[in-house]
Amino acid sequence: MYYYKQGNRENLSHKILTDDAPFAIREAFNLLRTNLMYTMSHSEGIAPIYAVTSTNENAGKSTVIANLALAFAQLDKKVLLIDGDMRCPVIHKHFELDSHRNGLSELISGIKDDVIVQGICPNLDIITSGRIPPNPSELLMSPRFVKLIEKWKKEYDIIFIDFPPIGIVTDAIANCKDITGYIFVVRSGQNSAKEIASSISTLEQVGAKIVGMVLNDYNIKGADKYKHSKSRYKKESMNRYEESADAKRKEKKND
Repeated sequence: MYYYKQGNRENLSHKILTDDAPFAIREAFNLLRTNLMYTMSHSEGIAPIYAVTSTNENAGKSTVIANLALAFAQLDKKVLLIDGDMRCPVIHKHFELDSHRNGLSELISGIKDDVIVQGICPNLDIITSGRIPPNPSELLMSPRFVKLIEKWKKEYDIIFIDFPPIGIVTDAIANCKDITGYIFVVRSGQNSAKEIASSISTLEQVGAKIVGMVLNDYNIKGADKYKHSKSRYKKESMNRYEESADAKRKEKKND
């Protein structure tokens, strides 16, 4: 399985994780995959559909959804990954595909039908965003997109859609009633708790079901430093408490 570099948008195809990748990183995606499986409906022959979104750009949502699609493909699931972020598409960069190839925008517009990319990875089909259209939100809200989703649900085991950040795509989210659940991605340190809560509230107001949140780019070293600092603080506090207790006992004994 391959995972892709987080960070530089111009270098997203750089593979940093393979089968011998750090155990903790592989397990993070495996755990996310397992947790997602618990949210799936069990309708025979109907694929669950998961979409990813975020408060704003550069949260790493495309990286998360690409890796998650690969993780399910590794289980011999027939997976479809769709780049629905037509204003700022990234999925094609992950898989080193031509940015000018026909994709979702041409498919919904009726310009092209044969846009599915196969053979990049076993069990994984990809639909890139296509050329950036003047009306991406309208395309995602179109009846044709809804019909395509209905068709794909019968052809795949699971479908993943990379949606734009909240605010840009709110109307389209409200229109997509077939989405099983949304994965909300937050980059550590990028947004305030108030901004995140506002985005989640926006999703809930349009009837979107949030099945999970991913905290991306978290500084483990910083957390360890805090943990050790907290542990040292507790130890020093306990020592001071014990010294104070000893002093009180001696004072009471002398009395």
